Amino acid sequence: MSGTQLPVDVYVRLSDEKYVCLAKRGSHHNLKELSVFRGSQIQYLHVEKDQFNRYVNTNLIIAGIAVKRPKLANRHKALFLSKATSSAMTAIDGLDLTQETYETAKTVAECTMTLIENRFDFKALLDSLTAQDGHYLNHSLAVSMVSVMVGKKMGWTKQITLEKLALGGLLHDVGMKAIPKEIRDKPRSSMTSEEIQLWETHPFKGMEMLRTIPGVPDDVVACVYEHHENAFGQGFPRRIRDLRLNPLGRVVSIANCFVELCVQSANNSSPMSADRAVQYIENVMGQPFNKQVFRALNFLVDDQQSLAS
Repeated sequence: MSGTQLPVDVYVRLSDEKYVCLAKRGSHHNLKELSVFRGSQIQYLHVEKDQFNRYVNTNLIIAGIAVKRPKLANRHKALFLSKATSSAMTAIDGLDLTQETYETAKTVAECTMTLIENRFDFKALLDSLTAQDGHYLNHSLAVSMVSVMVGKKMGWTKQITLEKLALGGLLHDVGMKAIPKEIRDKPRSSMTSEEIQLWETHPFKGMEMLRTIPGVPDDVVACVYEHHENAFGQGFPRRIRDLRLNPLGRVVSIANCFVELCVQSANNSSPMSADRAVQYIENVMGQPFNKQVFRALNFLVDDQQSLAS
């Protein structure tokens, strides 16, 4: 936004080892001057690695203000939040998962909660994600939001419980950073059996990462570890049945599946509508999730359809 103070130094890259500083931290920048570079061969502006979290936190502050504005349309609120989340998840994916990046994820979860409390809807979410690049980032935000919406539909009202759902949904795929990029970007239908085995380790790797950070709730760790499990015991990595699954993990698991069906990705070139995705889970997949959680998702989608009409 023109006229605001830059929280970081901004650079343009000339070569692998050469950068030129366009604007200094603390200066009041002019957006038109920076926009000039869009017409050149320059695709990105850069910040120093040790300043990246400062840049992310500024984006989150702006998103936090935006989602509380009653006169701002839902699609615009979603755009602010998805942009801020994109930078936050880039920090988590590109840097080490530390206490600082975990706190950043908590801030995203808080913004997510605020957005949902203001009668947020699926259409605004999906429209905002369709306009963004980066399936991993979009998917994580969508799973976070859907998890909270399903939790609320189940009658869960405690703020701490819903915050854990938001955070567990946001971080559920954090173990992907330990999977080689050429594998995680590859459609699963094209993977070899060895690649699939490696890919299926990401819930365990995510659990290990979170265990290194003090103060992460066990429920959040469980959401990350169990987001590919199901009630039939046919999921992974442990193939445990419904009774042994964490209640919050059950919600994130079905939200993960639902979002995979609704959001375009390398594994889904033809995303489904929300109601068709629910029908697919029930009739094609055989409804392999906890019955109460599936019922809540079904009611949620019905409510969203009613609001839309």
